[in-house]
Amino acid sequence: MRKTILVCVAAIALGSGCATKKPEAPVPGAETVRVGTSHPGASFFELGPVSGVDGQGCGDDGKRGNRDAAVASLMKNAFTMGGTHVQVQALHEPRQMGECFVNVYRITGTAYREAKAAGSGSDVVQALRELQSLRDAGTITQPEFEKLKANVIR
Repeated sequence: MRKTILVCVAAIALGSGCATKKPEAPVPGAETVRVGTSHPGASFFELGPVSGVDGQGCGDDGKRGNRDAAVASLMKNAFTMGGTHVQVQALHEPRQMGECFVNVYRITGTAYREAKAAGSGSDVVQALRELQSLRDAGTITQPEFEKLKANVIR
C-alpha cells in the first residue's frame, strides 16, 4: 500500500513540472527596463500587472530560484508587454511551506511605458495608432485608452 502511494506521489510530482526545464534565452532589449519600488512618474502610463519567476519544484527534487534570474524574467516579461519600467509590488523568496520547501522566487509588479510628448501632428497620429494597437492587443482597457487618448490630443 505504501509503495503504491509513493509511486503515485512521484508520478504526480513529475507530471506537475518538478522536472528541470531549459533556461529561456534573454530577449534583446529587455535589459533596458528599469525596475524599482517607486512609481516612475507622471510621464508614464500603466500597462498592467507583470511577474518574474525563477525556480521550480519542491525541495531537492526541484531547482532553487534566485533573485537575479527572477528580476531578469520580470524585465523580459515587461519588455514583451512594451514596458520600460516596473514598479515592484511584492517579492516571494523560496520558503518552507508545510512539508515542502518551495523553490520558487517570484517578483510581482506593475509595468509602465513612457508616454511620448506630442509635438507635430504626425507624432499625435502615431501616438494614437500605438494606443489603438495596445487596446486592440488587450494590453490596455477601453477606459484607459480613452484617458490616454485625451492626454495625447491635448
